[in-house]
Amino acid sequence: MVFPALSRSARSTAAAIAAALLASMLVVAAAPASASVVPTTTVVDPAHAGFADRLPVALSEAAALAAESPIDATEGSADVTGTVAFPAATDLTMGRTFVVAYAPNSDTSSPLAAAAVAADGSYVLRAPVGQLVLAVLSEGRAVFDIGGPSGGGFGPDDVRTLDVEGLEYSPTLEQSALITGKVTVPASVSTAGQKVAAVVYPSAGTAEFATAANYVTDTGAYAVGGLPAGDYRLAFVSAAAGAASEWWNDAPSFAKARSIALGAVQVATADITLATLGILDTAIPKISGTTTVGQTLTAAPGAWTSGATLTYQWYANGAAIAKATAASLKLPAAVAGKRITVKVTGKKTAFATKTETSVATAAVLRPLAAPVPAITGTTTVGQTLKVKPGAWTAGTKLTYQWYLNGVAVAKATAASFRLPSSATLKTVTVVVKGTKAGYATASKRSKATAAVKGILKTSTPQIKGSTIVGSKLSVSAGTWTSGTKLTYQWYANGKAISRATGSSLAVTAALVKKRITVKVTGTKSGYVTAAKTSAKSGVVSYPARTKPVSAWNCPAWAPIKGNANSGIYHVPSGQYYSRTKPEVCFSSEAAAVKAGYRKSKR
Repeated sequence: MVFPALSRSARSTAAAIAAALLASMLVVAAAPASASVVPTTTVVDPAHAGFADRLPVALSEAAALAAESPIDATEGSADVTGTVAFPAATDLTMGRTFVVAYAPNSDTSSPLAAAAVAADGSYVLRAPVGQLVLAVLSEGRAVFDIGGPSGGGFGPDDVRTLDVEGLEYSPTLEQSALITGKVTVPASVSTAGQKVAAVVYPSAGTAEFATAANYVTDTGAYAVGGLPAGDYRLAFVSAAAGAASEWWNDAPSFAKARSIALGAVQVATADITLATLGILDTAIPKISGTTTVGQTLTAAPGAWTSGATLTYQWYANGAAIAKATAASLKLPAAVAGKRITVKVTGKKTAFATKTETSVATAAVLRPLAAPVPAITGTTTVGQTLKVKPGAWTAGTKLTYQWYLNGVAVAKATAASFRLPSSATLKTVTVVVKGTKAGYATASKRSKATAAVKGILKTSTPQIKGSTIVGSKLSVSAGTWTSGTKLTYQWYANGKAISRATGSSLAVTAALVKKRITVKVTGTKSGYVTAAKTSAKSGVVSYPARTKPVSAWNCPAWAPIKGNANSGIYHVPSGQYYSRTKPEVCFSSEAAAVKAGYRKSKR
């Protein structure tokens, strides 16, 4: 049955006894066989927990109150009478049932009145007149409660009024499943005084909270009712000296206890004999670590009974290793080639000593001499890097794997690695792996290189414009890698032109008879600087005609004077050259003729 623990002082000697025994149970629950806290790393299920409030303490309060003399009618009381209808299959020779009155909004530790239900279902309950709520509480019977915490609690509709003329209340109980049986203890042990409790847990849970619980009688009998259909596991918690707590049937823990399947109206029998010595809950130890000489193995003992003292002994091929009695073992050279096991022995007062042995490890391997590899070569896209593995143990087979920024490169498993464009701005490492029979496989990673420099995408620049003096040339750089910074340098016959570092160039007389080129240089962080030079331009020349530099003079490079009105041109050696005011100047006689002029006859 499910009842809350007492929240106020007990109202009778019987209730006081129940509370004291409950306290003794809680002591057992705090550190029983298979409890929750043990030294070092051992942790086990919280066995035998969460049942204190499932003991019939509220019913004990009611029973104590029912044993008192009825309240005198002159003190403002009246009778609640009726018949409690039990299911036909209910065994009324075992257990007990009470009708209990509570004040509205009170808890089950403070009943107003209580009356035992007779074998024929009748009862007479003397209670104070006024408002009250009624509950039917049973212990050790295959029925569900009405009212109270396990019977669904109380609501506003459950409040009744008892006046001086009395109240009739005849509830019908529903049948539940029940577990009953006999508990046998060693001959020198007594269960008298509610020193042993039968506790029912749901099988699907973790033994954190019990479904129901009841005390074992002085004769060893017990019955736990009020159980819905389901699967349960049964514990017997003992506060009796000389009788150990255990799970049914002879199981050391909740997880290993047998499950009892109950139908909706089924009665199951589960007898048990409690041992003088408790059964230690054990586990098969597990070994973790690397089985290589020089490495350390660690034993994880698993979940043992709380408070158990654990000791260790390590073995190599079944032979005990001298002084290897700690929870860890540094593997000496002497165990190379052998399989390791560990035995864990648990001891605890009032419990039988038990030993568990781990599964054997793989054979212990020797360590390889494994130096850190080094990478050589230029870290630029298109270049090839090589690895120097260093001096490994003789006979070791080496394999390689190259990485970019820590990510393995597909198919890059040779001792050399040609850097692809995808390596740009990434660091390179290589892992050398060594294998040899009887030795532990080893892997060593090199230091990372500097970030790989990329190769810029470039174009050959093109010069645009006229190479006639007075014109302007410009450069088309073409397509370069995005983000590249471009700079320029212009050349005349291969010689850098001073201060000609823009993307255009003014063609001056100083460049006449020379061919022009331009070099474009690209720079970008993380990339190799690149430069491209244009093709040569045509030869720089003067224009065919130009304006006079003064009223009487033409420039030196265009000395031929042209008279537009007469259509005559004059050469410097002509008779009228010095007396002619030029309107146009020509660089050559051919240019003048081509413009439609004729030569002066004098």
